[in-house]
Amino acid sequence: MPAGRREVLQLAVRSKDPTFVYLVMQVGGSLFFAMVAATNLVYQVEVAHFDALQLLLVGTVLELTCFVFQVPTGLLADAFSRRWAVVVGYALVGSGFVLEGLVPHFIAIAIAQVIWGSGATLSGGADDAWITDEVGDERAGRLFLQASQYSSAAGFVGILVGVGLASIRLNLPIVLGGGLLALLGVYLLFAMTEAGFKAIPRPVEGNLARLASGARSSLASVRSRPVIMTILAITIVWGLSGEGIDRLNQIHFIKDVGLPTFAGLPPVLWFGVIGGGSMLIGVATTQIIRLRLDLANHNLVTRSLFAFTAARALMLVGFALATNLALAIGFLWVASVMGQAFGPVQRAWLNRSLDSSNRATLFSVDGQADALGQIVGGPIVGVIGSGVSIRAALLSSAALLGLALPLLAKALGQASGRPPALQPVHAVGENLTMPSGPSS
Repeated sequence: MPAGRREVLQLAVRSKDPTFVYLVMQVGGSLFFAMVAATNLVYQVEVAHFDALQLLLVGTVLELTCFVFQVPTGLLADAFSRRWAVVVGYALVGSGFVLEGLVPHFIAIAIAQVIWGSGATLSGGADDAWITDEVGDERAGRLFLQASQYSSAAGFVGILVGVGLASIRLNLPIVLGGGLLALLGVYLLFAMTEAGFKAIPRPVEGNLARLASGARSSLASVRSRPVIMTILAITIVWGLSGEGIDRLNQIHFIKDVGLPTFAGLPPVLWFGVIGGGSMLIGVATTQIIRLRLDLANHNLVTRSLFAFTAARALMLVGFALATNLALAIGFLWVASVMGQAFGPVQRAWLNRSLDSSNRATLFSVDGQADALGQIVGGPIVGVIGSGVSIRAALLSSAALLGLALPLLAKALGQASGRPPALQPVHAVGENLTMPSGPSS
């Protein structure tokens, strides 16, 4: 076979390899999303002319969308197809951003939050469930870390590209990033395989009964593995803390710490530098975790998550109290990196306790737990920020995160992994026994 044709054949085979496709999905998604996120809030203020109330309302619409759609979209992915959930999810996310960037009005942008929020819930969880079925638990855990590392680097590039495009026109990175996310969905339509997926058996009563049986099997998984409930509680606590940090860290820099004006850098570029720096440090940190952490060791993983959480809480205290710019950036960088380290390890930890047949649903429940925490925690921290000070609000976020530490200590005494088999789940009209999934 000629060398050129052989190379084309090898590329075609590799383009269908699940590991390669998953990395393209995660890296491309992070790159294009970072392009949008780099200037999204600035666009809403300067082009759409949002006031503080409108900014809060739009954020609430997004979080409520995520909360409402998380579990139903997970059930759809488990019952019918994780591949199609991911493909349609990326298309919706991209479409929502394009709408936001083209129509700078409150109603249109609120609708855009519903569109891209529902797409994010559809693809979120389904992507990790899909790759786990394709490559197995052990490889998936390592792949989560590898993808996190590559995605951090891609996010750094996305911030630079987004800021550069915004200097031409503020809506340009939003429209272009959204369009590229939609095109990524088209690529995934042709590139993703689904050889390892086993759909929920179809009851004679139809699709609603099929979804109901999926919900019952998910509840059975939670009841049979107490550690899953502990993990979900930890996710809620991280959500309680996270919304305040995400919304208030820029205001803290501007009002409490102060941003110098040398080199002519406007605030949006300063925040790009700060965000990009944390991503680069995160790449190195994730590499160390990939090399040193045994994801099959429940106690070691739990202790690592305890350390990440404790370190982040302490760094948030330092960030809240800092008056020096360099110290504030340093504290925020370490806190951000601890969050980046926590995410993929937590997903791998949860993944090892899930049954294959309801993996996407329970990943979605985990996402719903995070949304619930943010919906509850955001107003609490916001009231403290308005009534007392931004520093007090950030300190309260650190204190809320500390609530996760006793939960992580509790998880050390709980068994990890899945049970050998779940009890039969009874659907209306027939008996269904859920498969046990890949062995740990």
